Amino acid sequence: MSREYLRRLSDQIVHAQRPIRVLRAINWSAQVHERFFRHGAKELPRPEYPALGFVPADKVKELRGLRRQIRGKNPVEDLLRKKCDEFIALAQMLAARGTRRFYEISRRVYGDPRDRFPDHNVDNLAIARMWASRPRARDEQQVYSAEEAARRIVELCTPLLGGNVSAVVTSRLTANAAAGATRITLRTGARFSERQVHALAHHEGLWHVLTSLNGFRQPVLTVLGVGLPRFTESQEGGGIVAEFLTGHITDERYIELGERTIAIDMAARGADFLEVYRYLLARFPPEKAALMSERVFRGGILEGGAPFTKDAAYQRGYCRTFNFLRAALEQRDVELVRAFLAGKMSVDDAELVRDLVEDGLCVGPVFLPEWFIDIDRLNALATHSVTMNRFSLPSVSRYYAARRKEGRPAVELAPPLREDSEERAGTVGEDEGDQGE
Repeated sequence: MSREYLRRLSDQIVHAQRPIRVLRAINWSAQVHERFFRHGAKELPRPEYPALGFVPADKVKELRGLRRQIRGKNPVEDLLRKKCDEFIALAQMLAARGTRRFYEISRRVYGDPRDRFPDHNVDNLAIARMWASRPRARDEQQVYSAEEAARRIVELCTPLLGGNVSAVVTSRLTANAAAGATRITLRTGARFSERQVHALAHHEGLWHVLTSLNGFRQPVLTVLGVGLPRFTESQEGGGIVAEFLTGHITDERYIELGERTIAIDMAARGADFLEVYRYLLARFPPEKAALMSERVFRGGILEGGAPFTKDAAYQRGYCRTFNFLRAALEQRDVELVRAFLAGKMSVDDAELVRDLVEDGLCVGPVFLPEWFIDIDRLNALATHSVTMNRFSLPSVSRYYAARRKEGRPAVELAPPLREDSEERAGTVGEDEGDQGE
């Protein structure tokens, strides 16, 4: 393989995928929700989707032509083939908006709420339900408007990203925030707490934008600047991990992520938009419940049975990304983590990218997130995590529950020393209590 051959193919794939914008093609306009509430929130919404901006059949043909140019059998060309395959799937999925085929392709590229983890026999939906059951956050005053939050987020990101990030406000957005290659977008009318602003800075700017910037600075594989559904798990999971590692996440965030996955599972099993909305309405304010319901049904069938499954990847992505970091740090393999920051990729691709850095086909990251710069703190968090893995929380909980039931303190106090014992106490190991710890 020559560098010129790989760069040419990579650039062609980046160019070919540009008009394929999934969320732009399926997000609803604000008028859809206005009509929904004007009719008492009792009728199914009637979204109208914008033109795609490309002809799906032509785009599929173009991408298949690029794929045929990739003739070698090696990990790098396999990665490029997978890029083509996923963009083909996305073009076909968007061509099928409003049909069951949209859902079937969505499941294939984003996963299903009930998927089990490839690296551990864990049920994704069970984790979502556990997150949804956590205690709600308190005292989170939403003091920033979207415009104020946008300015603050740029201020927080600029020291680490330089002048390579901007933030704008728009009405055509389902989430409170989203990120492109260099721009963060906030939803008109949304309000944010101080903690949420910091969380968005680390998730959208210092993760999504950061990995895009690093990917597009690759000298050969510029395609690493482009996100893919296969990378959604690790990229969205990495964003949530960034919120956690920098101390800007609350259980309210985990609750919302868990409820999104539960709502997708409900819709996949036949619940319509109104049923999902009423379920979420018992847990969130009306506007938020409607927007969360839109996330489930955009592009799919509002009568139920065919949702958009992207949000089901968050639990799996969070757990797998955090476990990837723990495993790498446990092996003292900081360079593997560094490779993961060099562009948009799955945790499963990081080892390949590290090898390519050593071979000169890739370069390490130019921009680094705050949590990686403070590597000692990151290692300490990993040490805490692997230490607590030694204990079974149900067993510990049963121990303290039993002691409370018996009315005894959790720690038995030693009986007072007799006078003759006090005289002998200092004769053996007398320096053991003098460490000041």
